[in-house]
Parts: sequence; C-alpha cells; structure tokens
Amino acid sequence: MTNSTKAPVVAKTTKIQTAAKIAESDTKQKEFIIGVHKVTASTKLKYKPNPKRKNSKAWLRYESYSKAKNFAQYQKLNQDKQSIPDLKYDLSKSFVEIS
Repeated sequence: MTNSTKAPVVAKTTKIQTAAKIAESDTKQKEFIIGVHKVTASTKLKYKPNPKRKNSKAWLRYESYSKAKNFAQYQKLNQDKQSIPDLKYDLSKSFVEIS
C-alpha cells in the first residue's frame, strides 16, 4: 500500500514541475516582426479614433482590439486570422503607434 500511495504523489510532483516550466517559458519575451517594427508582448500600443468605415468588419475588429494597451492584450482581443495583417496595415497608415 505504501508504494501505491507514493506513485501518484511522484506523478503529481512531475506534473507540477512541468507546469512550472511551461509557466516560466511563457514569461520569456517572444519577439515578432510586424512590418518594420519589432514587438514583444509588453510593447505598448496607442490608437487613434477608429478610421475604418463604420460597421464594416474592419471597423468592428478595430473597435474590439483598440482597447488593448500592449501587444499581448492585442493578441487576446484580436484572435482572428486578420490580426497581424490588421496591425501591419494600421501601423503603416499611422492608425496605431508603438510607444
């Protein structure tokens, strides 16, 4: 009985250690190249008022992701396949600034 009790504890410890390693790797800054800009999760974004045609798909996406204060929040708010092209376009037109 003692051996069967220890086995699950060892397995739990391994799972906890694995989760800790995953959490640690998530905190490392990944860099992305958006157009000519290098951004990380903590890169701050500043938006101009929504310049898109009202009620278009692009306008609705901009309304959603323009609430993000940094690139990590942007990615969470804009999980559409258009997220990177949107940001690249908005940066090229100065609708969004990196600060």
